[in-house]
Amino acid sequence: MPQRLRALLRLLRPTQHYKAGIIWLPAFFHGLGAFRTQAPDLVGITLVWILAASLVYVLNDVADLESDRHRSDRLHRPLASGALSRGHALAYAGFLALLLALALTRFPGRLALLVGIYLLLNLGYSLGLKRHLGLQQAIIALGFWLRLQSGADPMVSIPLTPWASLFTLGLAYYLNCMKGLHRRTHEAHRPFRFAMGLGAGLAGSLALAALVAICLRRGLDGSLRLPELPPLFCLVGMHRVAFQSWSPVKAREQSSAFFGDWVTLGAMALFALVFIWG
Repeated sequence: MPQRLRALLRLLRPTQHYKAGIIWLPAFFHGLGAFRTQAPDLVGITLVWILAASLVYVLNDVADLESDRHRSDRLHRPLASGALSRGHALAYAGFLALLLALALTRFPGRLALLVGIYLLLNLGYSLGLKRHLGLQQAIIALGFWLRLQSGADPMVSIPLTPWASLFTLGLAYYLNCMKGLHRRTHEAHRPFRFAMGLGAGLAGSLALAALVAICLRRGLDGSLRLPELPPLFCLVGMHRVAFQSWSPVKAREQSSAFFGDWVTLGAMALFALVFIWG
């Protein structure tokens, strides 16, 4: 594979596009039937969000180019390492923006509104909002919530409950607090660690409480035979994420840092199977 193509793939961060899976959560919470009937539209919406996230990643790396050149943990990035020029990155961003605009023409205007809000939030994120403690995690959590909205009514024929929104926001904020702890474990900065730990604890508790409510609802209507299992598997996965956050800091992506061990992957797989098959 040519060096420039490899650099482009790294710039687009393919390992980070697991976040687009949030779009499928409303169908996921409603069981196998929703997957079968809504899958074609959900696939198209997922591709739209992958394009939007790729555009954000490129623009973020362009904005961070100078600071990345002075950070040893980011010198591997394509722009900071010199594998791609700023001009090439901006050209790719323009191409992605064109593809995104074309893809959005297939869907109602609501999806364009959600994607537009996401792009504006992340523009502010790249220009400096990410340097503010708590605000960074909130913007990323809102990005998850906007994806969630795209996978429910009126985009597709699946209702979105408040519990699903609370679960998504809580879990996203929790994961990003853990990400902050993971990247800065080497710093003996107690106020930061306390704030991140407190935020993670509150957000994680909210996510688990919302998940329990979702499971109880499905248990009462008979569509989930073992409603106690999903919260248990989720708790195991969250415990492993917390454990990984205190492991030695390495220059690796969030996905491999958090989901790179068999316990976490096993808990996630069982969590999904119980929900999908009921």
